[in-house]
Order: sequence, then structure tokens, then C-alpha cells
Amino acid sequence: MQKILTPHFSQLAPLVLMIIMGGLWNNSAAQDASKTQPEIMPVLNTCAIIEDRTERETCSNQAIMEHIMKKLIYPEDAKNAGIEGTVMVKFVVDTKGQVTGTKVMKGPKELSKAAIQVVQELPGFVPGTQNGKPVDTEFVLPIRFALSN
Repeated sequence: MQKILTPHFSQLAPLVLMIIMGGLWNNSAAQDASKTQPEIMPVLNTCAIIEDRTERETCSNQAIMEHIMKKLIYPEDAKNAGIEGTVMVKFVVDTKGQVTGTKVMKGPKELSKAAIQVVQELPGFVPGTQNGKPVDTEFVLPIRFALSN
């Protein structure tokens, strides 16, 4: 069963370029034997001090979304060509809390490099745990590129 982590926006400033993160989820169905469904999901280091598990995960999801909104650069060539779409990026938060194994599952080729780069630049995580031990956790992150009207 997939655990869907849905980030929430309280407000979005008007953008010339609209970038929407559709959701972050643990991709347990696609995991291989080296990746375990964690009892406790990875969270960004900045959210780790929050005691309540749900609030901690919500903080992490919001911080990931904010990171993407601030750091993602719409490729100029794709913008000029009017290319829009969703890039599905798969990555692993490893046992050390680092983002590894980043790759595009699908999406417009012209947008893929920018999506990969912003995911690779995510700040450090507290790794997910299973039976009290850190485990590799695989995620899929859809990043939607849309040009505003």
C-alpha cells in the first residue's frame, strides 16, 4: 500500500512561471528487496525536531515543496518552445539521509534535467526507520511545469 504524502500550500504568490508539485509518495510497489517500507518516513533535517509525527511529515512535505518552488529553473529553451508537462522523478533517501539514485521515470525530455537537479539539491533528511534502524526509502515526486497565462 502506498503512503501518499500530500503537501499543502497556504498561499502562492503570482508567478510568471507556475511550478506545481503534485505530491510525494513512497513508491513501495516499485521497491526492490534493498528498499524497505519504513515504519517512520524520512523527513527533512529542519523538521526533525517536531515531536508529532504527522506534523513532522507535513513540515517536511511543505519544505520540499518550498525548495522546489524557490530552486527549480524552467529551462529557457522549453519555455520558448511552450513545452509544459509533468516529470516523474524517482529517488532514494538512503540510510545516511542523502538523496541518491535520482532518475526520471517519465516526462518531457526538455524538462527532465531541471527536475533532476532540483531533487538532487534537496537538503539532508533524517532517514526513514524500520525496527529502529535506518533504511533506504524510495520516493516518486511528480513535478509539473506549466507556463502561466
